[in-house]
Amino acid sequence: MNDNQFTHLEINIPNIRHNLNYFRSFLNKKTKLLVLVKAYGYGHGIGEFSRILEENGVDYLAVAFPGEGVAIRDAGVKLPVIVLSAGMEHYSLLIKNQLEPSLPCLEAFRRFSEEAAVMGEKGYPAHIKLDTGMHRLGFEEEELRFLADELPLTQSVRIASIFSHFVASGDPRHDDFTRTQIARFESLSSFLMQHLDYRPIRHLLNSPGIERFAKEAEYDMVRLGIGIYGMSYVDRSRLRPTAYLKTPVLQVKTVAQGETVGYARAGVVTAPGTHIATLAIGYADGVNRHLSGGKACFSVNGHRAPTIGNICMDMCMIDVTGIDVNPGDMVTVFGDDPTIFELAEILGTIPYEILTSVAHRVPRIYVE
Repeated sequence: MNDNQFTHLEINIPNIRHNLNYFRSFLNKKTKLLVLVKAYGYGHGIGEFSRILEENGVDYLAVAFPGEGVAIRDAGVKLPVIVLSAGMEHYSLLIKNQLEPSLPCLEAFRRFSEEAAVMGEKGYPAHIKLDTGMHRLGFEEEELRFLADELPLTQSVRIASIFSHFVASGDPRHDDFTRTQIARFESLSSFLMQHLDYRPIRHLLNSPGIERFAKEAEYDMVRLGIGIYGMSYVDRSRLRPTAYLKTPVLQVKTVAQGETVGYARAGVVTAPGTHIATLAIGYADGVNRHLSGGKACFSVNGHRAPTIGNICMDMCMIDVTGIDVNPGDMVTVFGDDPTIFELAEILGTIPYEILTSVAHRVPRIYVE
């Protein structure tokens, strides 16, 4: 009998360790490792998941928004945390919670250094984002020259790191552009460092960058995002899934041929003696409605069972004809079988979206 007979997202801690070790195998032992835990830890949770990473030797964490960083601090995690999209109005909140901002432009640098000075800070850590080709956020060369002139005059802020973001490091078709980004980063970061009397951390590689460009651009730290959750751009078989979305069977019934299942009579029963299992999960939990009507199969008792009818807000139905299924049996929506990659392909999206779509109302269960 499964102790967790309710809808939940099971987080597998040994698989997290395995994936961490896989990416570390590309790096020098002294290279620092930052893990992105934005978007509720890519759906894995924020506080407990951050503690797991801290216990496993991660050096830095990064989030998108200040509230995510505050949640990490509330969980008692002491690791340095970069806030990538802080917003200038939140700078005092960052300082109060010992969170470190990414500063993508001269105005942001000036505003943050002023706020830090007002709050009595000296040498508060901040991170300079460079635009090397993404054209989303970051200093470009011309504005960087003004920053270089102001840095020696600023006492309230210390540059903890300089970084940039690849556009397409996982796609061999764009390797020439990726190498152009590496060259731009080397040039711009070196220019800025010439105006400092200390050496900030430099980091450029993301998950696919670690696998494909570690020998060219390892620098002092790397940033691990989707890779820790099981996504490889080189060999997916080397990694393990870290999240398993599971739900119990609520009821099993026999539905006669010609009857329909679910809203809008969308699921038509075409064979006699069809067995339908109703599951305690729906689109409000993160099961995309476009998986309705047999487009996806979920796993129950070692067998795959297709969806039938439309996925509802809190429930969905699968065809379990020929499978020994009883109320209380657990069904895997994604994990080892099917994988998030399979569901992403069906939906025409990426694994990130599936992981981050699992609703907060679904409990996260961490297992060793």
